[in-house]
Amino acid sequence: MAEPSLKRTSEFLRVILQLLWSKPEGLPARDILEALPARIKLSETESSLIPSTYTPQYEQITRSVTNTLVEAGWFIKNKDRWYLSDEGLAACRRIKNVEEIYKAALLLCEEKRQLRADILLTVENAEEKAWEQIWRYLNEMNPVEFKYIVADLLKALNYHMDWIAPSGKNHGYLDLVAFPNPLGSSGPRLKVHVRHQGQAATVEGLRAFMGELNPHDLGIFVSSGGFTDQVLEAELGLDSAERSRLREAGVIR
Repeated sequence: MAEPSLKRTSEFLRVILQLLWSKPEGLPARDILEALPARIKLSETESSLIPSTYTPQYEQITRSVTNTLVEAGWFIKNKDRWYLSDEGLAACRRIKNVEEIYKAALLLCEEKRQLRADILLTVENAEEKAWEQIWRYLNEMNPVEFKYIVADLLKALNYHMDWIAPSGKNHGYLDLVAFPNPLGSSGPRLKVHVRHQGQAATVEGLRAFMGELNPHDLGIFVSSGGFTDQVLEAELGLDSAERSRLREAGVIR
């Protein structure tokens, strides 16, 4: 069905406003839709049924024009009742011509859409700058500071730290040990290796860390420099498309 003209859409809106003008409590949507054919001469196309919904075309026009007013803030659809908002009543009193009312609603909708778009762009820009600042802050940390950041993150996830590798000593691939409860009496032990300010972690490094894990341990390998493609492909089974998606999402670098 072709889009109805502005003039034709305004004719539908005129009937809707007439029905609701003296009904501040609104009317059931079905009453409005059933009253329309008696108040406006419908074309054969407007009376025909939409194949996908088996509803008359004129209902689609009615719902479309009222949805525009809803978006403008001038119309309310509450459950099955429709009525004009206070802003809608004020707009109708201010603008006498129905066609101009509809055009004003369309303009207001466009302004709101543009505002939402501007807000989204602002948020996106702010998120990107915030992530850059966070990443710069993390990169400026020394390895010991970064290790404690990882430990604090695990604490925030309700893990209880059992052991943190002392600074200045080489403990191989074991930097943190944690349990899911304070006593370590239940749940798997969590072993963590934290790699910071270095090149991307390799397959050899990951496998060496996995050698530190007992059968019932959980392991986390944290690498601020990311992982080589060989790690992501051979150990995690990620193809190039999946790696690209994860990089775009900021999950891996």
